Formats: sequence, structure tokens, C-alpha cells
Amino acid sequence: MSKRYDEAIEVTPAPDAHLPLSFLWRGRRYDVDQHLSSWREGGGMKDRDCHRVLARPSGVFATGELDPDGFMAATPGAVYDLAFDRIKKDWRLARIWD
Repeated sequence: MSKRYDEAIEVTPAPDAHLPLSFLWRGRRYDVDQHLSSWREGGGMKDRDCHRVLARPSGVFATGELDPDGFMAATPGAVYDLAFDRIKKDWRLARIWD
């Protein structure tokens, strides 16, 4: 199940790519543990770069254990869809999967 949002976030991107390393949402920083996928959506120019990430609140540590599919197990986080608007040059939290 997922919940849709369309809220502004502040993203710290990786220096060598436009992938999020962490983000600030509602006054709380979240660290990205795993980048799951990327895609483009929008009008004819595909104006949003979307990233699905596994993230957790900063200061809460993941165990580092992997499940049979290679994903982090027992992580105190969730899966987030983050979107970068290439025209407006801003980041949005699009969805949280639980």
C-alpha cells in the first residue's frame, strides 16, 4: 500500500550523479540506504526524474542484513518515491510505500 504526497523536500545528491543520498522532509533528515529504481514521467519532454529509494531517519541505523532478494532486512525505514522537476529545479516527495 502507498500514500501519495506532493511536498517539497531538500535533497543532498551524490556528487557524481543526480541520485539522492539523503533528504529533509518535515524537519527530519532521512538517509538513503539503497537506490531501488529510476524513471522519467511527465509531459512530452518527460519533465520529472523519479527515484525509488529505501531510506530511514538519520541516526537510526540499519542492520546491514540482506533478505533473499538482496534488499536490506529489518530496516527501520520505508520505500520513498522522490521526484526532481527538471523545469522548476526542485525536489518533491511523491509517495511512501509501506
